[in-house]
Amino acid sequence: MTLRAFAMSRAATGLVLALACVPAGGCGARRFSRHAALAMPAPAAAARAQAADAARDPRDPWWPYRDAEAHVAADSLASAEADLRRALALDPTYAPALALLSKLEFDSGRSADAMTLLEPVRRQPDAYAPAARTRLLAGLALHADAVGDTARAHEALANVLDAGGRQDASVPVYLALRGDAPETAAPLAREAVRHDGHSAVNQNNLGITLLRAGDVEGARKAFAEAIARDPALPGPYYNLAILEKWYRFDDEAAARAFAEYAKRSQDDPDGLRAVFAAPAAHPDAGARP
Repeated sequence: MTLRAFAMSRAATGLVLALACVPAGGCGARRFSRHAALAMPAPAAAARAQAADAARDPRDPWWPYRDAEAHVAADSLASAEADLRRALALDPTYAPALALLSKLEFDSGRSADAMTLLEPVRRQPDAYAPAARTRLLAGLALHADAVGDTARAHEALANVLDAGGRQDASVPVYLALRGDAPETAAPLAREAVRHDGHSAVNQNNLGITLLRAGDVEGARKAFAEAIARDPALPGPYYNLAILEKWYRFDDEAAARAFAEYAKRSQDDPDGLRAVFAAPAAHPDAGARP
């Protein structure tokens, strides 16, 4: 997989993580991952947490959802899944739990399970608040694409767009770049950035479309913007390494970009690690992409 598809798989990860941020008194996994100290609260905080737990309503799905967030922060994913399923047993339409469980299933390659989980959103849309519904349908589109069910992916996406799901503008870009007519992604990517230029995923996807169109400097700027918006997102570094290596022929800059990528992810679909370790051993290295 080259730039044509890899960066989009990175973008997908960002999108599905965003789906976990359906409002529920906080933004889920992102919030906890940035506040790891919550796993071991100070005594005063622990006392407050115990007091809050004493007031638990066993019928409220927010409580097991909150436990799931904490387990995700501690990388106890099996426990997090169990908590999320408890939340959904209390309320099958509880959108934050649906979104976070969908993300965990995506991360573990269980998109078929996630499609079953999210199918009720398509069948009974009125059971969900509009913003949550569009987020969950966007997730369904991504999962359907992941298992190769293009028709179902586009059906779910059409439902998102019909519902005015502009906050999910990066989803059609992703699907367009992975589809049979990737050139259709360019106007969608520009619209996504116009709507939300602060999104690292949107900037990353714009960079891909610009590079396809031969605008190397524009693509370079977009990847740099993506990195500035979210330095933890791996894909833009990988894309930048490809751009620097095979479009600008700057081996040092390419190696630096890949080194930053390698700090964030071990995926390497284009074999860049071997290229930068021993460039002479790869006779076609200069011919990419």
